[in-house]
Amino acid sequence: MQNWYENTRAKTEHIFQAITEHGFVKDLMAGKLDADIFGFYVNQDSLYLNEYKKSLVTVGTKCHRAEETQFFYASATGIIEVEDALHKQFFDAKYHNPTPSPTCELYNSYLARIVNHYSVEVGIAAVLPCFTIYKEVGDYILSHQDKTIDNPYQSWIDTYASDEFAAAVQQAIDITNTYAKTASPENLAKMEEVFMKTSQLEWMFWDSAYAQEAWKI
Repeated sequence: MQNWYENTRAKTEHIFQAITEHGFVKDLMAGKLDADIFGFYVNQDSLYLNEYKKSLVTVGTKCHRAEETQFFYASATGIIEVEDALHKQFFDAKYHNPTPSPTCELYNSYLARIVNHYSVEVGIAAVLPCFTIYKEVGDYILSHQDKTIDNPYQSWIDTYASDEFAAAVQQAIDITNTYAKTASPENLAKMEEVFMKTSQLEWMFWDSAYAQEAWKI
């Protein structure tokens, strides 16, 4: 398995296309995303990342090599630093809500189950789309947006289209490919399954923000 990520990513192209065609991304790219929608998103993203970084630490703890463990630990720390800075810039206290949306709860619960109960390679595959999809979306927006407009969300876009983020994403891909080379057929199948599912959950997360999803009862 020389490039597990490339082969599996090709199977999720329809998900990436659906994300770039979603109203949330289109409006964000145009600088026209409703402030209430973005406020809802930032709040839910903060709740999601509080749990996601725990999943990164769990995966890092299972890694076989010290440098891989350090990468996932550093990524969790980077979330605290970079994402917190973004949230402080964009977060308005009026949007604060300590309750995760149904989709946020589903995403975090799924990740926690996978990283705690499956092999390291399966856990790595599960956390990978949060790296790769955000980079691809950042790159897509940067290359397709109207550069003449003053986009109020530009610093958010620039963060995910930055060289620093690209380097971290590539490292995550490289680690995943390394583990895929020695994974059993059963684990390879599970890796693909969880990568597909968390890619779908990325779309669902943006969709839930666009709808300002609430618990129905």
